[in-house]
Amino acid sequence: MSKLLPRIPDSWNKDLTYQVHGTLSECVIRELEPVGQYYLAHARRKLHNYSFLVDERTLAENEVVELEADYEEEEEETPELLKRDPKDWKEQDHYAVLGLSKSRWRATEDDIRRAHRKKVLKHHPDKKASSGNTNDDSFFKCIQKAYEILTDPIKRRQYDSIDPLIDNSVPSSKTEGDFFQIYGPVFEREARFSNKTPVPMLGDTNSTLAELETFYDFWYNFDSWRSFEYFDKEDADNTENAGILHKIIFYTHSPNQAKALDPRIAKLKAEERAAKEAKMKEKEEAVKKAEEEAKKAAEEAQRIKEQQEAEAKQKQLEEKKVKEARRKAMRTERKSIRNYVKSNNYFHPDSTTLSSELLAIQISELDSILENLSLEETQSLRKRLDDSANRKVAKTVLEDEAARLIKKGVLKPEAIKHYGPDAAVKPTATAQSGGKEEKEEEKNKTEEDKEEENKEQPWTVEEIAVFIKAVNRFRPGVANRWSQISEYVAQHSGNPPRTSEELIKKSKEVQKGAVALDEKDVRKLQLLRKHSDTRITEEPSMREATINYDDPTRLTTETKIISSESSKAKSPSSDKSTSKKNNAADNTTANAANNTKDVAGSASDASNQPWSASQQTQLERALQEYPKDYQGSADRWDLIAAAVEGKTKKECKARVKYLVEQVKAARRVSQ
Repeated sequence: MSKLLPRIPDSWNKDLTYQVHGTLSECVIRELEPVGQYYLAHARRKLHNYSFLVDERTLAENEVVELEADYEEEEEETPELLKRDPKDWKEQDHYAVLGLSKSRWRATEDDIRRAHRKKVLKHHPDKKASSGNTNDDSFFKCIQKAYEILTDPIKRRQYDSIDPLIDNSVPSSKTEGDFFQIYGPVFEREARFSNKTPVPMLGDTNSTLAELETFYDFWYNFDSWRSFEYFDKEDADNTENAGILHKIIFYTHSPNQAKALDPRIAKLKAEERAAKEAKMKEKEEAVKKAEEEAKKAAEEAQRIKEQQEAEAKQKQLEEKKVKEARRKAMRTERKSIRNYVKSNNYFHPDSTTLSSELLAIQISELDSILENLSLEETQSLRKRLDDSANRKVAKTVLEDEAARLIKKGVLKPEAIKHYGPDAAVKPTATAQSGGKEEKEEEKNKTEEDKEEENKEQPWTVEEIAVFIKAVNRFRPGVANRWSQISEYVAQHSGNPPRTSEELIKKSKEVQKGAVALDEKDVRKLQLLRKHSDTRITEEPSMREATINYDDPTRLTTETKIISSESSKAKSPSSDKSTSKKNNAADNTTANAANNTKDVAGSASDASNQPWSASQQTQLERALQEYPKDYQGSADRWDLIAAAVEGKTKKECKARVKYLVEQVKAARRVSQ
């Protein structure tokens, strides 16, 4: 099909072969980010090297697995599991209770919810009662507790960290077999505790140098979320030291051992040695030429250096002169402003006599304003004060400058009262009367605060019983004794935490006996006495509520006392006295005290100063950098001590020994 073009218009320029009727817009550069399901499918195929057919088949298989998981048979509860006491919920297998013992940490939130729904429908007390079965709801409580733990991300991580089915063993360097089959599962098992993803795996014999470097760098700096406070949440020191010991054992020993036995590393080292030997000859030939060039370059560098030093020295002199001139100008401007304010009686009427206290405050506020101004700002302020018509205008200028500094965040509003935005000029008499009003308001406010403070929450009998246990448990001399008692009472009674003053007051009341308590409370406590000791044997002291147990000087003193006691323990007489004291104390308390004393005594001889968090981190990194198999020419412990600020070689050794012994002591106590 043909189409005739229209006739050329009369306005057409016959000298041109074309005519522009319009233009295109300029190109715009935009950043595009790939998103959507089709991009995810493309990335998945690219990552796994799948074709379209293989990818679709894999997705279909996964959907079938998910559907089968919904209809798979439930795990049957064992008789021992059904008889579990919900009070011992920390000892139960939460995954087994919900029927997820096979999935365990791989179970998703949907899996946990589906499993919980099935268990509730099967073991709900109402359903059991209607069917004529026993009305025991113990296992149902275990189900609820397991669901509570596993649906809380933090609590689930804590439980997964101490999962009894986790294999924490590390293969020995003498273990024979395939390297990848031995160490591959070790790193795969620990990878799920990583805060960073994706986690590089061990790989195979075809791994590149970049992959090896990425793998070992990742595991040398492994950031784990694994914690150990699930069973010993109240004893943070033991769990923290257990975590440190785990890091020292696994994250320092395993990567070093794997790297030492890695055949790929040995192959790369051999290739590097061959390459170095080949380059040695080339370097020897270029030595003479390099020496000559280096000599010329050194002479030229020395000349340039001398020239630069001379220029830098001249520049420093000029900068010093400029700074000195600015400092001098700043002193002059500040002095002029101070004299101006002083000559105007600090913006008070001439008939007003300022007290020394008020005068000191106003001078301090003026100095605070001037110290936060640059030279240009100070000159501008002085000029505006000189141009002011009267002292009221001048005071407004100073107030505006103070408001600007407050708005800028340089000064705090409460630090500027006289020259602040809300300041008002009052004579001495008015100030005195205002002071009386402020004192009355402060007095009234203090009385109201005292009334609010006196309105404490009433004590329940159960709370008093828990309080008595806490007082007898945390004896005088325990660090932060009343804070620990407050946390213990709040945790076991379910009530808000009490202040130290409330606890000391109640302790005195309980010591007085029935005189200070209600008759109903006394009768209930008498019933509770059959099951527990409700006597307080130690007199409370206000000094204990005010001692700062974290004071470094006090810690140092206590460490010296422990050191002296450990040296005295070597004599037979001290051994006898120690054994008598231990026999008089509670068995469990005595064992824990003996273990703690042994650990403290071993470390106190070499380290009388406490370790900070930064020093502990430096020690851990140094142990990773210089492991036991370090083959350098320098002494390993000298290098470790050099990496820890403020600590000697002896102190570093004692610290590592202290950590290991402390964890061992904690394990002995728990057993």
